[in-house]
Amino acid sequence: MRRVFLVLFVSLFTGVVYAQENSLNTFSPYSLYGLGDLSTGADATFVGMGGAAMGYRYDGFDTPGAFRLNTSNPASLSGLGEKNFIFDFGMAGTNSYLSQRSGSEVLKSSHNTFNIGNITAAFTLAPKLGMAVSVSPYSKVGYRIHTDDLSYLADLGIVRYYYNGSGEINQAKLQAGWAPFKRLSVGAEMTYLWGSIDRSYEAVIVPYTGSGEYGDISARSGATKANTNERVARILGGLGVQYTAIDKAKTRLTIGATYKMGGRLNSTVTDFIPSNNVYGDTIRFNEFKSNTRLASTLGVGAYLHKPKWAVGADWIYQNWGAQNKGEVAQGVNYVNTNTFKLGVQYTPNRLDIRGRFVSFLNRITYKAGVRYGDSYLKFRGEKISDKAVTLGLDIPLKALAVSSVDVGLEYGTRGTLRNGLVRENYFKINVGLMLFGRDYDYWFEKYKYN
Repeated sequence: MRRVFLVLFVSLFTGVVYAQENSLNTFSPYSLYGLGDLSTGADATFVGMGGAAMGYRYDGFDTPGAFRLNTSNPASLSGLGEKNFIFDFGMAGTNSYLSQRSGSEVLKSSHNTFNIGNITAAFTLAPKLGMAVSVSPYSKVGYRIHTDDLSYLADLGIVRYYYNGSGEINQAKLQAGWAPFKRLSVGAEMTYLWGSIDRSYEAVIVPYTGSGEYGDISARSGATKANTNERVARILGGLGVQYTAIDKAKTRLTIGATYKMGGRLNSTVTDFIPSNNVYGDTIRFNEFKSNTRLASTLGVGAYLHKPKWAVGADWIYQNWGAQNKGEVAQGVNYVNTNTFKLGVQYTPNRLDIRGRFVSFLNRITYKAGVRYGDSYLKFRGEKISDKAVTLGLDIPLKALAVSSVDVGLEYGTRGTLRNGLVRENYFKINVGLMLFGRDYDYWFEKYKYN
């Protein structure tokens, strides 16, 4: 059964990637530079807590229904328990509302996107040793922008510049966690980044009279079009640790920390400018290695867990600014980032099995949280902050079951209206499905009778 399931796991993701290659999986002008919008990295079940999960581990504490799969820290996998197999699948839909000040008015637009959040399989290798294999987005690029220049070729028309971009960098992780001592767990992960980002630039002249565009007339650069493709294939490593500072019958406090390697991305960039005339088909064709360096990431968190409620807090630091040069002419610079996550959850009575609707509501876990961070890019001297409030529900599929449907809601804002920049308000819904293969749920148990 497990072999069949792993084949399904690989086949499903292959189909997902193919489906998303043909559409924008995010929509943000801030993905115009760098690697695009970075993923917040939270599993669906922790979205409702602002993404705070660095210190979470199960390890037999509370009831089986309290179990949640945590890939934010590989050290937590040592708490999977014996002979367990878990499948976790998440997806997310986002409604974005963009605003930009233009003179005395504010221009507005809205966009909807849908993405696969993660596909994860986790299993026990030995007592106190667990492993997980997962695939999830690392960053996304998606934008369609045009600007008008009224000062150039004023007697002929308006020069209009089009900027289009799409693509995604994905990450496949192999993680393992081991508990060599009662309160201490260590973990390691290997991450493979791969994907492709396409960006195009076009300049045309829009006449003052009539209709259409002069698409073959040179504008500033000597060509009307330029295309850039960036292909990524990179392997990175990371470490994690968890220490349970308080381990009592009804109280657990776990401290967690992670470190993820950075380094040169070594992506292959192809820069192509066609000539658009009868004398030749190419003005420039370059292929080179990008100088972009991925930030190393340090994360620290704590998770205080009681039978009915829990509180988690994380801090994550990335050093983008010390090693990358921005687009100086465009006023874009790399900066170091700090992200803070805080969340709380409450379960009225996980063991309520009286069969009434009120009993069902008592078994649900209710979550709330906040998240605050900065973008790794600064535009025109302005920091692009990202602030969000979150709510969530973990809904058990049946009484006393571990398997659940996890729903996380985010409402946030990013950017600013200052200096001609864009403010993004967004609403995101994350839905996850966790299936647990053990005595409580038997999703992956072999049939005993035919």
